[in-house]
Amino acid sequence: MAIKSADQISIVDLTDGYSVILTSDGYTFPGTTTAAKAGSCTTQVIAMCGSEQVSASVDLSAITAPTGITVTKNTDTTAPTLTITASTSFTSAGLVTIPVTVDGEITITKQFSVGIALTGATGGTGAAATNVILGMDSATVACTKDRAATAASTITIPFAGYQGTTRKACSCTVGTLPSGVTSSTNTAATTSADGSLVLAIASGADFGGTAVSYDNVSITLSFSCNGITFTKMFTLSKSITGATGSTGAGANNVIIGNESVTIPCTKDGLVKSAMEITVPFAGYQGTSRRACTLTDPTLPSGMTKKSNTAATTSADGSFVITVAANGTLGAAATLNGEITLSFSCNGQTFVKKLSWAKSLTGATGATGAAGADAISIAITSSNGTIFKNSSIETTLTAHVYKAGVEVSGSALTALGTIKWYKDGSTTALSTTGPTLNISAGDVTNRATYIAQLEA
Repeated sequence: MAIKSADQISIVDLTDGYSVILTSDGYTFPGTTTAAKAGSCTTQVIAMCGSEQVSASVDLSAITAPTGITVTKNTDTTAPTLTITASTSFTSAGLVTIPVTVDGEITITKQFSVGIALTGATGGTGAAATNVILGMDSATVACTKDRAATAASTITIPFAGYQGTTRKACSCTVGTLPSGVTSSTNTAATTSADGSLVLAIASGADFGGTAVSYDNVSITLSFSCNGITFTKMFTLSKSITGATGSTGAGANNVIIGNESVTIPCTKDGLVKSAMEITVPFAGYQGTSRRACTLTDPTLPSGMTKKSNTAATTSADGSFVITVAANGTLGAAATLNGEITLSFSCNGQTFVKKLSWAKSLTGATGATGAAGADAISIAITSSNGTIFKNSSIETTLTAHVYKAGVEVSGSALTALGTIKWYKDGSTTALSTTGPTLNISAGDVTNRATYIAQLEA
């Protein structure tokens, strides 16, 4: 397989839904026989909206903690790091309750467990600390715009009890559950296997109401392990579908059919012979053509404007440049450059770049066969490359240029076949030819498409 040219483009799908992560959700402080030794640990607060990190803030005055535990934070306003400090007055394990405000809009409460590894009485080694570990401490439930669960679902919460590194039997008692949520199964942990609590979410469940205050609810879980009771908090959050609005206007865009050109030159950097460079362009709003004009750009010496035809609602525009023979294009030693193209379309200004490069003739030698014209590919997307909430509907077009002039039809067929590849795969997609239709089911978060002209 001979690849003559290639290009690639990435399609991005952005999703909504808030979550908060503590990089560490518990710490056991070394202790004496009766209390903790003075010390500290850290945990970082990271907030996400879908797959994107957003700002998180923590109000220290709203944090509650056991006696002897204090909390400070650094100045990071995006992902603050909390320092949890124990003094010698910390004598009993407990929870640090941390309200986190995400994106300045909603508050999600997180729990950080603190324990003490007490030293045994003088003359013997004390027993290892007992602890209960939750496999997850929060979950998101898909809801309608009316803040009710879109469908019935279940959430499985694994848990285990330990003394030091040794498993211990552990049982869970569930506190008051919000409206529409029930405890489906509750299996105790043993000395050889995790336990699990399964919560059933009913279709239409609203957790107690449709007000914003019910978008995040906490469930108290009490665990009995090795004769000690541990309290953990599990948070349920609503992921709410936005209300259906009117169809927005399509995005404005300008597409140019030629972004780079190679100019044959002598070995001394002078243009070998007069030539023309044609740059087709078109304006769009969504998939509808719009009138589009190009402001005459500043051209390097040796290049002059031949014509500048505006695009209309039914036809492409074009900018034609005449390149004079023996021109230096600024200086004989200059091998490449860019021409800035400023377009006006539908009341907006778009700036594009036309790159040019000199193709120098080698030193005079034996006369050889004429060189093949350069072939290049540029991919355009009819609806842009960034979409929100899987609303993906666009057509990718591979424009093939030979010696700077776009080719199509039989001329393109004579050069080879355009094949499409996705995300680095070496197996071509079933679609061949210059266009590829992309819809929501084709992209999960992000995809990169490559078009190759193959002989």
